[in-house]
Amino acid sequence: MTQTIETAVILAAGRGTRLQPYTFDIPKGFMPVGNERLIERSVRVLKENGIKNIIIGTGHLHEHYEKFAKENGLKTFLSADFATTGSFHTLIYGSELIEGDFLLLESDLLYHSDAIKKLIEANQKDIILCSGFTQSNDEVYVEIKEGKLSNLSKQKEQLQSVNAELVGIWKISYTLLEELKTHHKSADDATKKDYEIAIAHVSKQHPVSVLKLDDLAWCEIDNQEHLERAKEKILPRLD
Repeated sequence: MTQTIETAVILAAGRGTRLQPYTFDIPKGFMPVGNERLIERSVRVLKENGIKNIIIGTGHLHEHYEKFAKENGLKTFLSADFATTGSFHTLIYGSELIEGDFLLLESDLLYHSDAIKKLIEANQKDIILCSGFTQSNDEVYVEIKEGKLSNLSKQKEQLQSVNAELVGIWKISYTLLEELKTHHKSADDATKKDYEIAIAHVSKQHPVSVLKLDDLAWCEIDNQEHLERAKEKILPRLD
């Protein structure tokens, strides 16, 4: 089977305020965990899985990513008002660089390469990657109905059922991207919202499948507690 996904977009504009003082000098994606920085590992894993076109949406300390991209044959775009806008706005900023179906992921993730491999192999064109419950603190919970994304929230009480946890890696079709762009133009809160909230909204009309890998080794690194967990519990489980 010919691989149809050759592009990945990494959202990396955030200020990482909860990781200060580290992020005074570097963006979150440049946090070292083991022998690699997060962005280095993500790019390596993506390339090993056939992703040829990697685009990084930058903001905070963007010059770090621009230098890294130049050295590694990647593309970047700057979300100029990153300090006052959300990740959805960053994605739309860079949408003109996206020419087909793509993987979407966050810059502060440490994850097993199975996350990328399984998403690429899955037949569905629009997929949210989920895991079992990590008890890692600061989780985004996912409500699933009939194998599709129904809703997501950090507040369990806002969901009718809590079935999985958001990883922060997606497979997105160009059709869904076009619908997200339309939503961005019409929603009053478009510039402020997170990309996952926007996708959950659009998924009411454009269903998004769920790929749940119960035992996936992964973590988000948003604060010191997450960083210690990444080094002690997640890194040893990675390939």
